[in-house]
Amino acid sequence: MPSSKNGKKKKFSIRKLIYNDKYLIVISVLAAVAIWVATSINLSPETTKTITVPVTVDFTGTLAEQLGIQYFDSTDVTVDVTVSCQRYLAKDITADSISATLRTDTVTSAGYQSVQILVSSRSEDDFTIESYYPTSVAGLYDVYQEQSFPLELDYTNTDFCADGYVAGETTLSSEEVVASGPRTYVSQISRVAASVSLDSGLTESQLVDLAPVAYNAEGRQLDYITFNDAVSANIPILKVETLSPHVDLVNAPADVASAASVTYSADRVQAGVLESNSQQYLDIGDIDFSEVSAGENEFTFDLTQLSGVVVLDGTQSITVTVTMPEDYESRDISVAASAVTVTAPDGFSARALSISPSRITVFGPASQLDELSSDSISVSCDLRSSADNAAIGTRDYDAAVSVSGASSCWVYGNYSATVRLTADE
Repeated sequence: MPSSKNGKKKKFSIRKLIYNDKYLIVISVLAAVAIWVATSINLSPETTKTITVPVTVDFTGTLAEQLGIQYFDSTDVTVDVTVSCQRYLAKDITADSISATLRTDTVTSAGYQSVQILVSSRSEDDFTIESYYPTSVAGLYDVYQEQSFPLELDYTNTDFCADGYVAGETTLSSEEVVASGPRTYVSQISRVAASVSLDSGLTESQLVDLAPVAYNAEGRQLDYITFNDAVSANIPILKVETLSPHVDLVNAPADVASAASVTYSADRVQAGVLESNSQQYLDIGDIDFSEVSAGENEFTFDLTQLSGVVVLDGTQSITVTVTMPEDYESRDISVAASAVTVTAPDGFSARALSISPSRITVFGPASQLDELSSDSISVSCDLRSSADNAAIGTRDYDAAVSVSGASSCWVYGNYSATVRLTADE
């Protein structure tokens, strides 16, 4: 505190403060500001403000909810709400201050109808709702339904392959699609199709994402129908080749190439094939020597069922003749169940109880057949490939049978083993 020259403190005096011009000016300004603020708050003129508020669609606790009725038009509905308030409060009033909902309690049946919008304040702000627009919203109310339909493809152009190429059979990621929407519209669906538009001069296969569309019986596109699952189409573009048919011989004797004669009813086939797999022959399937005996054996292959191949010259099937020497004979050799090798899945043990038929038929030249015994026959049963179907107990499984020590002999027929499967402790 300041002191006088003689060391004595000066006394505070209100009278001197009042008569001090500087202090009076400061006090007057502060008082004026306070009075102005108080007057502005209490006497501020009212104003109006228009706010865009999203409309909530809620069926909770209504009869419509019990009936399974839903709203199927756009839920992006808004209402313009005009409020009145004191001017200083206007900036604080937002869409969050106002509640706007559809009066779904009035929806008691399916159909296209107009429903009232209810608007109210949801905050403690001091304002009044003067008006709002629109006061109602028209839309479709119906029961939700799903139904599966086969998907068809509508090509905008069919001549999209380059010269020397053809289109293979298109495959879809899903043959059927699930249409969902209001029951009234789902029940009108006659067909579901997707448009496919491809460039011309294609030499490579195409993978196309599809956009399914639902149509009624008159061919008019139906509204309100949606498809949630993604669907694509794989359109193979195949190169035109002239190829020789070919079969693979499986379970054949080691010297089959010198002993067997294989002929085809057609020497050449014109077909469209994937260029990446282009080769000099057309693989039409396998011939298992378990079905081949001495002499002529005929096998017919359906070319229309070949994967990734389109036959262009009209050849629908090919007959393959496998001829083995006429002087080859057959022998039946007994094999005990104890000789069967059984491979069990992890966590299991297995034992063969019998083999059926119990005698194994082997074809070949007599000189080699005479040298065979039960030790020449191998029988195996691998249950690991059937792990998902393996069950504790006794059941029959396919058995693989082969012959060793005879290069011109092979096993004829199909065999199975009765196996007892137990769980390891």
